Amino acid sequence: MAALLFFCNAVVSAGINQFEKRCLWVVRNTLTSPQSIDEMLTFADINGFNHLLVQVRGRGDAYYDSKLVPRSELLLDPDFDPLEYIIEKAHNRGIEVHAWVNAYFIWAAEKRPRALHHVYNSRPNWLDSNGFATVNKQQNNNGKKYFLAPHHPDVNNHLLTVFRELTALYEIDGLHLDYIRFRDAEYGNNEDAKTHFYKSKYKNQEKIFEDDESVVWDDFRRAAVTNLVKETKAMLLEVRPDCKLSAAVKPNLRLAHNRFYQEWDVWLAAGYLDWVMPMNYTPDIHDFAENIDLIYDQLPKKYRDRIIMGIALYNQDELSASDKIKYSKITRFKGISLFSYNVFLENQNYMNQLIINP
Repeated sequence: MAALLFFCNAVVSAGINQFEKRCLWVVRNTLTSPQSIDEMLTFADINGFNHLLVQVRGRGDAYYDSKLVPRSELLLDPDFDPLEYIIEKAHNRGIEVHAWVNAYFIWAAEKRPRALHHVYNSRPNWLDSNGFATVNKQQNNNGKKYFLAPHHPDVNNHLLTVFRELTALYEIDGLHLDYIRFRDAEYGNNEDAKTHFYKSKYKNQEKIFEDDESVVWDDFRRAAVTNLVKETKAMLLEVRPDCKLSAAVKPNLRLAHNRFYQEWDVWLAAGYLDWVMPMNYTPDIHDFAENIDLIYDQLPKKYRDRIIMGIALYNQDELSASDKIKYSKITRFKGISLFSYNVFLENQNYMNQLIINP
C-alpha cells in the first residue's frame, strides 16, 4: 500500500489529458440515432477522449450490418448503420473507434429475441448453466442473464466467425472483448461441453487423471476462454493487422483466474492482447488500490504499459472518481477508460465537476 500512502500526501491533478490513452465506454443506447451519436462525439472531442469503445454487440445482436447475427431490436431505422456512421464521424475528429462486443453474454430479458436466427433461439444447446438449474430457469439477484458455454466445441468457432465478419467489413481501430469469461465459478454444466471434456481428457473413457479431476476441469474451462482470445488475435493479424485487440477484465487477478476462468495476465504475456482494461469499478479507494497492488505483485513491469485502468462513474460521485483518476496516474498507468458516457448524458454537471486540466 506504499503507493496509496504517497497518494494521500500528494497534490496531483486528476486531468484525463495527462494520459496517453483516454478511453470512453459508449453503451449501445447512444448508437440508435445520428443525433445521439453526434452529441456524444462532440462531448468526447471537447473533453479530450481519443478512443471510443462503442458497444456494437450487446445481446447477441448487431448495431451494424451483419449477415450472421440479427440487427438490434432497438434500431428502428432499417437503413441506418450506427457503426459506419460513427467511424466516419469519429475519424474526422481524430478519434479512434473500437468495436465493443459482448462475447459470451447473449441475452437478458423475459421474452425471447424476435429473430429466429438469434443464437438464443437457434442454438439453445449452446447455452451454459450452473449446477442447480438450467439457464432457462435460472433467476437470482442479477435477474435473467443468458451466456454461451465457452467450452462448448462449437461456440468459439461461431464467435470467431462473427468477429471476422465485423472486422472485415468495417475500418475499426480496435476490437474490444467484454464478457470474455464464464459467468461464475459454478457455471459450466452445459451437457455437450461436459461430453467434449470427458472425450478429450479421459483415456479409453475411463476416469483416470494424474491430477485431481476438479483441477483438470478448471484448466479445461480456462483454456476455452484463452483459446478464443488467442484465435481472435490470429484472425485480426490476418484480416486487419493494425486493429488493436483489447479486453475488459476482472481487476483482481486471483478472482479472474479462479472464479471467472479469465487468465488475462497470460493473454498479455503471450501477446494475444494489445491492451487490457481491468474493470476496477469499486468506489472504495482502498479496494481500488489493493487491486492495483495485486497487479504490481503478479505482473512484470514490462506488461504494465498495456494496461488501461477502467474506472466506474455510475456508482460514485465526481470527487471519488477524481481520486481514482489521480491514483491511476500516480501508479504510472498510461491510460484510463471511464464507464460510461451514459453518466455524463444523465448528469450534465458530472464532467464539469471532475478536474479535467493538468
